[in-house]
Amino acid sequence: MTEMYRKSPNLMEQVVDRRNLETAAKAVKRNKGAAGIDGMTVFEIEEHIQTYYQPLRKKLLDGTYKPQPVKRVEIPKPNGEKRKLGIPCVRDRVVQQARRQVIEPIIDPHFYDNSHGFRPGKSTHSALKQCAQYYKEGYRVVVDCDLKQCFDTLNHDKLIYYLEQYIQNKMILKIIRKFLRAGVIDLTSEFIASETGAPQGGVLSPLLSNVYLHELDKELVNRGHRFVRYADDFVIYVKSKRAGERVMNSITRFIEKDLKLIVNQDKSQVGSPTRLKFLSCLMKQVNGDYRFIP
Repeated sequence: MTEMYRKSPNLMEQVVDRRNLETAAKAVKRNKGAAGIDGMTVFEIEEHIQTYYQPLRKKLLDGTYKPQPVKRVEIPKPNGEKRKLGIPCVRDRVVQQARRQVIEPIIDPHFYDNSHGFRPGKSTHSALKQCAQYYKEGYRVVVDCDLKQCFDTLNHDKLIYYLEQYIQNKMILKIIRKFLRAGVIDLTSEFIASETGAPQGGVLSPLLSNVYLHELDKELVNRGHRFVRYADDFVIYVKSKRAGERVMNSITRFIEKDLKLIVNQDKSQVGSPTRLKFLSCLMKQVNGDYRFIP
């Protein structure tokens, strides 16, 4: 990746290209999902983009495009808690997808093979396979460090700073910051400003969280650790309980001081992968081989 390519104003031209936006609209329609606060459905978006392409293109290029607040919904979790999602308006989802189609191919090659969440060619299967390989190599103790509400607590200034390592086009960075700060319409129809975080449910949010947590990956690589990360779930493999406790303490300090994220002490543990679940799976020995079983 050349410096010229990272800064190129042509990146925005790629974003607003009619074919790129039409491809984005098809992707949003294919992924379905609920309407945002404006009520527009995914079934209306392709015609909307065709009809309003020119004014949308102009607003994106001159910086006057304003994303709408996301719609707060709550999804029940198996443990009885509720997961909060932010549903962007369908048109905003298309604009986010159009950006993602341009910037993800630039950013993703910089990520490590240890990162498996929301990436082309990666999956929970590839993450668990890497864990099993570490176990076979003699790393039988796992450091399970739980990040508390990671998506909701990403520091916006740090995120933009990290993004600038890969994308230096000011217009793209400006609209991403606008999306981050668009706010939320909660369940009582009250507007809530978004000072931190990337909404779970946003098209760009998985990529942005990977950019942010790549800083954690870089720290773990620099320290020589064997680790696996799937989105905000990550584990570090070591050879002894004592080493695991040391790693837990030192990496917690880095996460909280440098990344400004919160480690959930009650859920973070050091132990055996045969006892501690990762991605809802436990390590088991099957026919002489080690693998993860739900």
